[in-house]
Amino acid sequence: MLVSLGGYKLTSRSDLARQQEHLVALQQENSELTEELLRPRGWGESGFDPADLPYDSEVDARAEVAAARLEAQRDRQFLMITFGANWCLDCRTLHHHLKSGEVVDYTRDLFRFVNVDVGKFNQNRDLAVELDVDLRRGIPVAIFFDPEGRVIGTTNEGQLEPSRRYSSKQILKFVRDIAERAVILAPDSVK
Repeated sequence: MLVSLGGYKLTSRSDLARQQEHLVALQQENSELTEELLRPRGWGESGFDPADLPYDSEVDARAEVAAARLEAQRDRQFLMITFGANWCLDCRTLHHHLKSGEVVDYTRDLFRFVNVDVGKFNQNRDLAVELDVDLRRGIPVAIFFDPEGRVIGTTNEGQLEPSRRYSSKQILKFVRDIAERAVILAPDSVK
């Protein structure tokens, strides 16, 4: 409860304690993300199974996206549609991180994910254009819908293109920013 005294707002001890706990949690998260960001990585280090090919060129992408949009709205979930290719290290690394334990634990009931293959000349590019997804800055690129089916935004500015440099913890922060704040920031952003 806030009380005003002489132009100053006073906060109760319990509110102050909750704010302090929240600040400590944010500082811890920031410390962990900074540690992940500065951790040395080898070029192309991915940790994913080379046989895991998340982009299926034989799937009817338009039908799969339409069905996912309806299911996400029905189930009150966020929807992430990622445009990428199996030959793209960043695309496969992003997929690997989205399937990591900590990200799955957070997104299991909250998100639905769809991958659209754009790995061959002009394959599914018409679908990307219809969804206002710009492939010119590189892949992977994604569009996000809220549980009501409204567009939250895209990663048209290349936020996901360097996914090989991100950790699962950074991708977790990325999807949390979308679900909890409806903002799309690069996974290594400190905002």
